[in-house]
Amino acid sequence: MHSNDSSATFRITFAGIQAAPNVAEAIEVLRTNYGIDFITYHLCQTVADVVDTPFVRTTYPDSWVSRYLMRDYVKIDPIFHEGLIRQMPFDWREIEIPEAAYEFCADAGRHGLGNNGFSIPVITKSRRALLSLNSSKGDREWSNIVSERRSEWVELAFLIHEKAVFELHGDHDPVPLLGAREVECLHWSALGKDTKDIAAVLGLSSHTVRSYIKSARFKLGSATTSAATARAAHLRLIHPYSTTGS
Repeated sequence: MHSNDSSATFRITFAGIQAAPNVAEAIEVLRTNYGIDFITYHLCQTVADVVDTPFVRTTYPDSWVSRYLMRDYVKIDPIFHEGLIRQMPFDWREIEIPEAAYEFCADAGRHGLGNNGFSIPVITKSRRALLSLNSSKGDREWSNIVSERRSEWVELAFLIHEKAVFELHGDHDPVPLLGAREVECLHWSALGKDTKDIAAVLGLSSHTVRSYIKSARFKLGSATTSAATARAAHLRLIHPYSTTGS
């Protein structure tokens, strides 16, 4: 395809996703406009009070979705598990399929799923999502498509993610948007560091650290630093048991 056509497809799809009333219709717009066989959006983690709520939308056939759930394939799905740890988009051919997943892959093929795919991890705030595109096109053709479209797909993945969060929470997103420094200060505070220690670790003044912590407390609706770190850990904005940073 020519670049002009690429830009037109992207613009039309972007507008279509924005106008779609929900994520299910948004991924159908993406699937149709780009000629993809199947698309799945999986929000791996949402925050709703004290319960993590799964949120999955897919264009896969109902027969495959039912079989996937019945056989609990999520435990061995290599693409899903890779998507949980990857930071960057990846072609499915990059993944080494474990022996335990061979039958899963064969079963997927028997249900009409293609051998090729491209997955985009979406990481925002305390959330991790995965948008996966599946295709039955041959290796060379698929490589050319991915090379041409990947930057567009990444941008559209984040747009779909925004729609998913809004579909779940509307204008009342329970996850506050903390700055990187606010998260760092809370992280080290949760590990027992005082203001002076945090300032030394981050190369900041004690006054600046106190300002970041105060701002984070305000955003989290917490009266004390200990309450703020507890809430941040609950929302998975920080991981207090890790010493490698949040």
